[in-house]
Amino acid sequence: MKLKFLRFIIFIPLLLQIHTKSIAQVCGGGIVKFNIYTLNGNAVKNFDYEIFPASEELTKKFNYKDNWGCGEIMYGITDSMIDRNNEALNNKLKKWLALSKISSKGKIKSSINFKTFETVYFPMILKITQHKKTIYILGNYFGGCNRQASLIWNDTYDISIH
Repeated sequence: MKLKFLRFIIFIPLLLQIHTKSIAQVCGGGIVKFNIYTLNGNAVKNFDYEIFPASEELTKKFNYKDNWGCGEIMYGITDSMIDRNNEALNNKLKKWLALSKISSKGKIKSSINFKTFETVYFPMILKITQHKKTIYILGNYFGGCNRQASLIWNDTYDISIH
C-alpha cells in the first residue's frame, strides 16, 4: 500500500510538469475570407489581384505588426519596392497558394479564400486594382484561425480595411 502511495506521489509532480510545458493549439488552421464591398451595394466588375511575398525589410519599413488581423493598407508603396526575385520567399508563397488552391494573380468579384495554418507567419502583399486605382494590403493571410478581412472600395473616397 505504501509503495502504491509513493508511486502516486512521484507520478503527480511528473504529470504536472509535463502538462505545464505542453503547448495547445487553438484551431490548427482555418480560412481567411478576404471580402471586397462597395458602398451602396453598387455592382462592380471583377477586381484584379496579385499576391506577392513581403520581405522582412518591407515589413520593417511599414512597421507591420498585424499578425492575425485583417491586414493593413500600405500607403506610399510602389511596385518597385516589392522584391519579386527572392527565390526562397517565392517558393514559400507558391506552397501556400497551392494549399489554398488560388493563383498568384487573377480576377475576383467579391472574395478570395486563404487556407490558414495556426502557427504560420508569412506576411504577404495583396495588390487590388480596378479602373486604374490600386491599393496594396500587407497581411498574414496564411496564418492563424478562421477570420474575415473586408475591404470597402469606393472610387471617389478613401479605401478602408476591417
